[in-house]
Amino acid sequence: MRTYAAHILALFTGIAAHAQTPLPIPETLSGPVIDLSLMEGTTEFHAGEVVPTYGYNGGLLGPTVILERDEEVTLNVTNTLPDLTTTHWHGLHVSPMNDGGPHSLIYPNTTWSPSFTVLDRASTFWYHPHGHGLTDYQVSMGAAGMIIVRDAQEAALALPRTYGVDDIPLILQTKAIVDGQIMLHTGLDSVVVVNGVRDAWKELPAQVVRLRCLNGSSERTFLLGFSNGMSFQVIGTDGGLLPAPVPLTRLRLMPGERAELLLELGGLTGQTMQLVSYGSELPNGFVGAAQVGNGMETLHGYEENALNGADFALVTFTVGDPTADPLTTVPATLVPTLPLLEAEADLTRSFVFAPEVMDPMGMIEGPFTINGALMDMDVINETVPLGNTEIWAFQNNTQIAHPLHIHDIQFNILDRNNAAPDVWENGWKDVVLVPPMGTARVIMRFDDHADPEMPYMYHCHMLMHEDEGMMGQFLVVDPNSIEEEPARQDLYVWPNPSAGRTCTVRWPAVNGAVQATLMDACGRTVHRTTLSNTTSGVPLELPLLAAGHYTLRLTSTAGRTAHAALTLTDTTH
Repeated sequence: MRTYAAHILALFTGIAAHAQTPLPIPETLSGPVIDLSLMEGTTEFHAGEVVPTYGYNGGLLGPTVILERDEEVTLNVTNTLPDLTTTHWHGLHVSPMNDGGPHSLIYPNTTWSPSFTVLDRASTFWYHPHGHGLTDYQVSMGAAGMIIVRDAQEAALALPRTYGVDDIPLILQTKAIVDGQIMLHTGLDSVVVVNGVRDAWKELPAQVVRLRCLNGSSERTFLLGFSNGMSFQVIGTDGGLLPAPVPLTRLRLMPGERAELLLELGGLTGQTMQLVSYGSELPNGFVGAAQVGNGMETLHGYEENALNGADFALVTFTVGDPTADPLTTVPATLVPTLPLLEAEADLTRSFVFAPEVMDPMGMIEGPFTINGALMDMDVINETVPLGNTEIWAFQNNTQIAHPLHIHDIQFNILDRNNAAPDVWENGWKDVVLVPPMGTARVIMRFDDHADPEMPYMYHCHMLMHEDEGMMGQFLVVDPNSIEEEPARQDLYVWPNPSAGRTCTVRWPAVNGAVQATLMDACGRTVHRTTLSNTTSGVPLELPLLAAGHYTLRLTSTAGRTAHAALTLTDTTH
């Protein structure tokens, strides 16, 4: 395997040649209303081999959504797939009903329309499906896109931000493609794609250039560096900019993580270099390293995959002429991080990762439990008081590294294996590496959003692990809220029982737009939409649903709620 891997590296990193496929730059969408349609498509990753894929507003991946801090935005997500889906705004600080977790199902041929105020710092986020048991399949099929949030602090810095010219989005992935199909749960992810294409190539100007790197792979960790050995400056992580650039020659990026890099390319006109993943330098226990586990067992297909333990190119860059108004220096300072302090914590919660079956194979392949349990959609694992500052301590009793993602918030990493994290990890994060047979602690504050019924998720972002149950749910609740029982009695729905696809809803207590959520008898969200002017009665259009008993919940922009039982006898006409 090592001989073949060395051959691959020689092919990929030869300075005299560059790859032949121009790097696609996704289109951008911005403004107060953004429309996304999740659809089927086809893609030729290899010439002549047409592979079924998924994408937003196209056949693969999706447009880059650009948001401004403090703006109000509505995102209309239409599902044209033949299956259920959701869309999660990974890293964004939004309410649980807008988060797009597994309870926010979008049925085929229906539209989900979350609306929220952008509260996040300037950074790079992403969006992708998050249906329980469906995430790996739908993301691997290609359903994912990048989100860029901008704010006044970032705008005041001398940073590259001409999208597609000196500010480049890079969605880094590996896929397993066998007989014209994208395969899951296999170590044969030997097809390297960046922004959806193999052998990607891009010309960059001879000046300071910004790379927004997202690891959108199902399982593989990348160890990023450049074939010419040059250093780069890390300026931002998952949730925002760092206080100052951090110079590195290697950067580990696990599934779900993002990092913003600055390259100083002045004076390099005409030169060529590759962004490489140095898998030969990954330690044992990371998918992509030469070995995972203690050698007694190995993941399916792992030894046959020439990428594992090898160095391979992700994208080739050539350096062209500078732009008319180039940036030529890297700022010495960026944005104060203002991290949370351990002394501020109200409590510490402990989470233990372990295999469901304690044997050599289970230790590396799973399924993996958190605190002895697999994900149950009907179980709330943790309840967090609004306003709490908390430490979450993770103990990994498995032989594989896990990237743990927490919805709703950004956190600071306190330590890993009782040592301070790397300097570049001292900013805001929403994914933390928990090393094999090791520990990690993070600190976070739960502000702004509370909902006594709709949970957030925490889970491993290795998508097979997540789909197999390495996930839990938490509620954020306001301990000072007082349930207003009369508000639950003045919601009227008719006809009820309903034998059609439309009913009328009247909530005279609230004037203005409200969020309408329909839940089935198991408490699962089956439909969500926005209604206006409910004081006088408005129609509620229903998707095709099975006959049965449902609960309709309305939520005002001020957080007031009302509930009504709704019985459907037939929605086929």
